[in-house]
This record gives sequence, C-alpha cells and structure tokens, in this order.
Amino acid sequence: MTGTFFKRLLAFILDILIVSLVVTLLSYVPFLNPNRDAYSEKYNELVNVYEQVEKNEISQEEYNEAAIPISYELYRLNIPTILVDIVCSLLYFGVLPFFMDGQTFGKKLFQLRVVSANDKSLNLINYLLRAVVLRNILISIALILVIYFMDASNYYAVYQNVNLVGYIIMYINLFMIVMRQDNRGLHDFVANTQVVFTHEEMENRLEKIEEEQKVLEKELEKNNDKKDKVVKAKTTKTKKTTKKKE
Repeated sequence: MTGTFFKRLLAFILDILIVSLVVTLLSYVPFLNPNRDAYSEKYNELVNVYEQVEKNEISQEEYNEAAIPISYELYRLNIPTILVDIVCSLLYFGVLPFFMDGQTFGKKLFQLRVVSANDKSLNLINYLLRAVVLRNILISIALILVIYFMDASNYYAVYQNVNLVGYIIMYINLFMIVMRQDNRGLHDFVANTQVVFTHEEMENRLEKIEEEQKVLEKELEKNNDKKDKVVKAKTTKTKKTTKKKE
C-alpha cells in the first residue's frame, strides 16, 4: 500500500460530505423534492410500527407485513432525492475534475490529482465513467427502476439483491485500492485513470527525502570519524605496547 491511500480516503470522505450537504440542502427545495412532507409522514408510520414490535405489541411477522409496504412507499417517495444525488455526484465527481485539472475540493486539499493511466489526455467521458463506477450510479438507477416498475408485493427480494450487488462492487473497489501497489480501483480501470500526488506534493516529498538523506550522511560521517578515532587509538596503544616490550 502506498502513501496515496490514506490521503485518498480522507479526500473522498470530505467530498462525500460536501455532496451530501448539497443534496440535503436541495431536498428542501419543493420543486426538486415535492414528496418531502409525504415522506416524513410515511417515515413516522414506519417508526410507529417499529416501536410496536419493540414493545412486543405486535409479532415479527406482523411487523414485516406492515413494514414492507411502508418501506416500498418510502422508496418511491425518495426517488426525487436519489435523482438529485445522482446529478450532484456526476457534476461533482465527473464534471468538476474535468475543469479543475483532475481535482475535486477534497483532492485539492490533500494535494492529489486524477491523471491518465497511460499518459493520454483525459476527456469528460473518462471523468464521468469514473464517477459512475465510484458512486455506484448504475446501481442507483437500477434500484429506481425496481421501485418504479414493480409493485409492493414483489419488489423487496429484487431490491435487496440489486442492493447487494452494489455493496459487492463497493467492497471490490475498496479491496483493489488497498491491495494494489498503484492504489487503482475498479473505477480507475474503467476510466483508464489513476490518482497521484500533485507536483507540489511530490516536490515536498523529495525535499523531505533529501533532508533525511543528509541527516543519514551526517550520522554516517560521525560514525566513521568515531571508528577512525578508535582505530587510531588502538594503533597507538599497540605501538606503545610493542616499544615497551622491546
């Protein structure tokens, strides 16, 4: 694992927080999220059912029978927010780096940059493909289609399986980033990209390495001087001993 991993992780966390904040703020705009009030009411229904099973007022089977259709309605009501999240993710992780020389705000802060894996110039399609895989956008679209086209009695199993595929992709991506020496994830292979330090960061690292080398060289010189002194002292002592014997 190289030094880019932890900085990439911190940069990604910051980027996700920024996107989440923007999506949350946009969810208060009635035009973008007309289902906000209905979603809150339905969510309260689900909480009430959950409290009933916690108090043993209803059985687990009764809870499942009541919760699944409520959850289905919640997912349907949440589709506008999911769409807003998809658009914001594409804009932030796809379009923004194209205009910021391969950087998001998180990458800029931690002095990282997305570059081509084979020295070819990256276009907008590369960045968008990277964003699609990184944010599991195809899975989000598939979940919307499941909710939109399937009824409450059939959607649950399909929804869970599609969601599982999303988690598998996410863990494969994370595993590749951690285990590969170049820290390239699945999204990097799809988009033909890799994440590297900026020139400024590389220069700082080279300066640190040079400083460390200078310190080591001084330590070696000191050790050599000590060895020379010890050798000279032993040689002088030997000569004196030899003279006494003569």
